[in-house]
Amino acid sequence: MLLQVLHIAQAALAAYGGQQSFHAIQNLLKYEEATQKLAKYSNEADRQLQKTRATQAAGAIALIMSLVASVLLAFRGHSYGFLVRTLASPFMAGCLFLARQYVQDYWGGGKRVPLPKMGSYNDAQKQTEDLAQVLERLMFSWCATSVLCLLAGY
Repeated sequence: MLLQVLHIAQAALAAYGGQQSFHAIQNLLKYEEATQKLAKYSNEADRQLQKTRATQAAGAIALIMSLVASVLLAFRGHSYGFLVRTLASPFMAGCLFLARQYVQDYWGGGKRVPLPKMGSYNDAQKQTEDLAQVLERLMFSWCATSVLCLLAGY
């Protein structure tokens, strides 16, 4: 029962992170056309555009994976084998760790300075920082469910 509640909480946190990710991507898309034009003339601008897209995608994919896994384990976990139930949590913790690290490495983990007259971009930057925090909290929650699975023998 406790494990089921934790998985439901993980699903809710992943949904919240998905909202942050969605808004960040929407704000970044406002600058997409201008950035693509600039990328035609600058290799660095092209690299930054590709990295921005890749980090946003990595965060979104990790959230979707966490949401799906937590919902499946919360409502159908008893029907999966012992091995799946035992390995799902550490696997998800590892995936979330890698995604969070990838996002933070590019976005600076709160160390980027807001740009003048770039309100939506600055909003996207803040939402991406929030996304990284959600990924971290999810990672720790999957670590907790890993421990609970091992101790309780689920």
